[in-house]
Formats: sequence, structure tokens, C-alpha cells
Amino acid sequence: MKFVLAVALALSSFVSLASPLPDFPFVAVTGQSSKQVAPDSVTVTFSITTFHQTAEVANAQLSQASTKVLAVLKANGVSDEQVTAYELEKSEKRKRDDNYNELEILGYDLNRRFEVRLSSLKQYPTLLAQLYAAEYVHNLNSVFDTSERDVVETALISAAAAQARKKAEQMAEGLGVKIHSVFAFNDSGSFSSFFATFGVSDSTLVNAEMSASRTGAAQQVLVPQFIEISKTVNVIYKITP
Repeated sequence: MKFVLAVALALSSFVSLASPLPDFPFVAVTGQSSKQVAPDSVTVTFSITTFHQTAEVANAQLSQASTKVLAVLKANGVSDEQVTAYELEKSEKRKRDDNYNELEILGYDLNRRFEVRLSSLKQYPTLLAQLYAAEYVHNLNSVFDTSERDVVETALISAAAAQARKKAEQMAEGLGVKIHSVFAFNDSGSFSSFFATFGVSDSTLVNAEMSASRTGAAQQVLVPQFIEISKTVNVIYKITP
């Protein structure tokens, strides 16, 4: 587990920042903690997109491609409950003149986005290879996660908060003041307006080291060895002389 601390000391006489500052002496402390965790689930998103001079043919192409993709998902053990199909999007593609004025219709673009949630990574490489090979499938994207995220984040918040408290106490001792009480606190996932007050950017690390497993002659499916989960705790402590 890694820790990084950034500290800011401010008094009520300071010029007001983007958000209103407390009207009493305080110390603002930011603590961060992170941990590398092996993923055990993934959400795959992709789009099926077709184009034709007539909307009827474009729709038939999309329907046929969707049927084939759903068959691929089913063959890989994906249930209907794990698949979300979003509303069909339709747009016209028109010819333009030299001044970019729209002219006659060239054809119709049809697009439908899908989201597939896999609670296991066992079928992921095979499924992705087949989706890559499927006609009309575009914009494939994978987001990995862990079923232990809540437990990991709770531990990270506790660790970051403890480090922030320790640093605040060290600063107070060095400055000859005392930590009185907690005025406000947040983490990187809530109370975003406080970040302006603290002068800290709201960022969450989601890094993944990737290991490639070859599933075909031309296509590699990347499976992460780990994902990095980070949490930030921002605390304002009242201080007394």
C-alpha cells in the first residue's frame, strides 16, 4: 500500500479562495492511499454500426449483425441479464458543396451500443477475439474491476485518513498549536466543491499494468495483471493556540 501526502496551512485572514473559507484558524490536510488489486470482472462496451443508401437496408444489416453478436455472447456463456442494449441511433449522411451546405442524402448511419458485464474473466479473451472479428462491430472498450472494491476502498479511506491525522498533528506540534476538532472532510468521490477550497484537484487513479495473451495471428487481447485503486481524503481541522 502506498501513501502520498500533500499539506496546506491556512488562517482565516487569508484571501478567500474559490469557495468560502472557515472564519477560524484551521489546517487543511490531504492524504492519498492506493493499492494494486487483481481484477475479477470486466464490463465490455461496443457499438454495431451500419450504413446504406436506404434506411431499410441499413436497419436489416444492423439487425442481422446484432443477431450474430448475441449468438456469440450466448455461446460464451453470457446470459441476457448480463447484456444491455441501448436505443437505436439513426442519422443522415448528406453530400456537401464547397461551402459545406447540405445537399442530397447519401445514406443512413444506424448505430446501437451494447454493454456486457462479465463477472468472470475466464471467457473474456475468447469473447473479445470473436467480437473483434465480427462484422459491423466498432468502439470496443473494456473496464476491469474487482468484486472487493468496497472493502478495498474502505481500507484505503481509513489508511489515508489516519495518515492525514498524523500529518496534521505533526504540523500542529511544530507550529506550537493544537488540533481541536474536525470541521469538514471528504473523499475523492464526494463533496467535489470542497476541492476548490482545499486547492486540490479531484483525481482518482485507475492504472492497470497489462499483459498480452495472443488469441490470434493478428489480434492481441489485453488482460490486466492488476488495477490500481486510489482514494483521497481531505480534512479541515480546527486549530487552537
